[in-house]
Amino acid sequence: MMPLAPHEARTLLRLARISIEDRVRGDGSLDRALASLETAPALLEVRASFVTLHTREAGGERLRGCIGSLEAVDPLVNNVTNNARQAAFHDPRFPPLTEAELARLVVSISVLTPLSPVPGPASIVPGRDGVLLERGSHRSVFLPEVATDQGWSVEELLENLALKAGLKRPDWRGATLSTFETEVIGEE
Repeated sequence: MMPLAPHEARTLLRLARISIEDRVRGDGSLDRALASLETAPALLEVRASFVTLHTREAGGERLRGCIGSLEAVDPLVNNVTNNARQAAFHDPRFPPLTEAELARLVVSISVLTPLSPVPGPASIVPGRDGVLLERGSHRSVFLPEVATDQGWSVEELLENLALKAGLKRPDWRGATLSTFETEVIGEE
C-alpha cells in the first residue's frame, strides 16, 4: 500500500469533516465538495478505512465514535465519507453528534491494508497490526493503536478481542485470526 501524499491526506480529512457537517446542517456542502474534487488516483482506489472521532474536553480528548470497514468495496473517498457519517451518527455506543459538538470535534482516519490470515499469535505484533478475531458467529476487531494505548501484550490483545466478541477470555484459542496495518492520518 502506497502512503497517501500529504495533499491527499488533507483532502480525505476535509471531506470526512464536511460529510459530518453536511449531515448536521443539511446544506449540501458534501455534494459541492465532491463535485469540485480534483481527481487523485489514490482517493479513487478501492480501499477500506476506519474513521475515529474524538471531542476536545477539559482534561483531554474523549472518544466520540469509531466506525469502519474491513473489506474494500468502494473508492477510498466514498468509504471515508460514509464511515465518517456512521461514526458521528450511528455508533451504537454514543448518541448522534450534535451541531454544538462540531467545534470540538477531532477527526482521524485509518486507511487499511487488505486482511491477511495469520496462523497464530506469534505472527501478531501489537501496535503494528490491527487484528480481526472470528469464531463462529462472533467477530471483533481492534485497530493497531488500541494495543499500544492499552499497553497490551499479544495474549492480552487476543483476550480482549474475545471479550469484545462476546466470548470468554481464553476463547481466542481456536479462533480465526487476521491482521492488517494502517496508515493513520488525523487532525492536530
